[in-house]
Amino acid sequence: MNISIKEVTGQKQLRRFICFPKDLYRQDRNFIFEPVMMQMDFFSGKNPFFEHSQARYFIAVSDHRIVGRIAAIVNTVHNETYSVKTGFFGFFESVDNYEVAVALLDKVVEIHRENGFNRVTGPVNFTTNDSCGLLISGFDIPPVVMMPYNKPWYNDFLIRYGFEKEMELSSYYIGDGLLKSPAYMKLSDRLCAGLAASGITIRTINYKKLDEEIIPFREVYNQSNSDNWGFIPLNEREFSHTAHQFRQFVPEKLMLIVEKDGQQIGFIVALPDLNQVFGHMRSGKMLPTGLLKFLWYRRKITGSRILILGILKEYRNKGIDVVLYRKIQENLATMGIYHGEACYVMEDNLSMNSIMQKLGGTRIKRYRIYKFENFQENTQQ
Repeated sequence: MNISIKEVTGQKQLRRFICFPKDLYRQDRNFIFEPVMMQMDFFSGKNPFFEHSQARYFIAVSDHRIVGRIAAIVNTVHNETYSVKTGFFGFFESVDNYEVAVALLDKVVEIHRENGFNRVTGPVNFTTNDSCGLLISGFDIPPVVMMPYNKPWYNDFLIRYGFEKEMELSSYYIGDGLLKSPAYMKLSDRLCAGLAASGITIRTINYKKLDEEIIPFREVYNQSNSDNWGFIPLNEREFSHTAHQFRQFVPEKLMLIVEKDGQQIGFIVALPDLNQVFGHMRSGKMLPTGLLKFLWYRRKITGSRILILGILKEYRNKGIDVVLYRKIQENLATMGIYHGEACYVMEDNLSMNSIMQKLGGTRIKRYRIYKFENFQENTQQ
């Protein structure tokens, strides 16, 4: 197979890079293609990531046809935060041909070697605050919003190349069983009373004062996640950008803030599963009919993603998490949403994995992030 690796230059080629998965997964009904317009924004200078870091994009071409793609990513904040020399790869896709994967991975290794790095980690699209990891089990279930989905042979390709496991993450299915459990409701009622007695309250975010709300929210977000593997703190610009994006499609009732005597100490965020909408927009175009489909099917969403829960260390093990899950499920139920996925849960987060199981969650998907260390001058064959 004659394969050439070409760097993406210009908006036209970037669109081809973005649209390649639409062809690759054409026969896969579980694959969800996010609207091109949204993806173009994500890859554009509007993304605050590019204010401090950079990425280069490559496509693999054979017989004038795209057969793969990859991004070589330099996350300056990650390397400064952890005092490491790590390069990342992301947005990896390939036809079922190992030669294509080798050509793409060789290009990334070559670039990061030239950068003076001694490790390659991925897939991370662009940061661990975005989608990351390869799906390694759960291929029979469509992805929820902002979660990866990929071909099953990618894991074999990376291992064969020399990548090793860096971290595994899980998604848990959460149904409406909790709200129907007398024991759980009794427990959460008792915990609610205890929290109230100690001055701890839970409320929805106020979008009318969003810019004020997100100042302490960002601090709690960064502090509560600081011990998580690979976590990168968000600066003011990044956090504001994300919050204002969420405002467009996440109701206030799905962003809950925990306060102690008026000071933020925790939060939980759930997202309506927009992938249930995007699944009806397989062309990826918003116009002329895509927008109408979006507006129509958005009203019919029945699933959710529990995006993230965070509690400051000094307030953990007080039952706040149990109460948050109850309240967010109750709020989702008012929208006709009774099930969803909690993701990502890292394998070394024993406490959260235990909580998921105690709440009746079922692990339905596994993801893996890989590392390739101390690479030599020769590329893989």
